Amino acid sequence: MVTSYVATGISVSLGTLNAYLLDVNHGGESADQVDVTHQASPDQWREFMNGLKDGGEVTLALLFDPDAAFPATGSQTTLAVTWPTGTTNKFSATVNVSGKGASAPLGDKMTSDFTVKITGVPNWAAA
Repeated sequence: MVTSYVATGISVSLGTLNAYLLDVNHGGESADQVDVTHQASPDQWREFMNGLKDGGEVTLALLFDPDAAFPATGSQTTLAVTWPTGTTNKFSATVNVSGKGASAPLGDKMTSDFTVKITGVPNWAAA
């Protein structure tokens, strides 16, 4: 039987900011593919090796607190995401804040959005 988890109970901190998380999306890690094809490559097939790795970007949607100290665009800080109760993983990384915004629709909750770029090695570990 497959075990699945509903996305509730996730917590996040972005530097000193601890906020109520609405949504988190990690677009994924990647590795460049370096073409190392040569004249003697077998059966005229291209050959590749892994190159530099990229931790990707993370987007966060948070409840907006006008009294909170939000990290500045262009700053570097630490992102930590702790997955729901019952799981053992925590994700953390050094990130550059590459974008932020806020929304305050009439009669609805105020939100803030952050985009951060992972710099260096991200850490997936037991919480």
